[in-house]
Amino acid sequence: MRALRLRKVWLAVGWLAVCMLIYESLTPSPPNLPEFPLADKLTHFLVYALIMLWFGFIYSPGKKYFLLGLSLILLGVILELLQGAGGYRSMEVADASSNALGVFVGGLSAATRLSSFLLWAEQKIYKSVEHRAES
Repeated sequence: MRALRLRKVWLAVGWLAVCMLIYESLTPSPPNLPEFPLADKLTHFLVYALIMLWFGFIYSPGKKYFLLGLSLILLGVILELLQGAGGYRSMEVADASSNALGVFVGGLSAATRLSSFLLWAEQKIYKSVEHRAES
């Protein structure tokens, strides 16, 4: 885990995103998507990639992060199965595949310098707070 001062806040934001993902995946009336071919698949890919990347800002590469990725992939499969079982949404293997690909790309992105984003953001936040306190 990275040495973040606001780790609990960042974790809460990440888990809130997961809860929103679950809600939006199971609600009878999903959000309106842009009208272009494969918009649905792109949305699946981006949401899972961003959630995986977000947790990559918090967790260092390793077993815990790998297990989180596997859990997100499993969540995507389970949500697709629940959509099919619910009767008001359809289950699509292509959606589950897009989810998994998003997790993979998000995980790879987190292995770059981009993973330092929250460390950088906290530095900016705390410098600003210290500057205001000095004024």
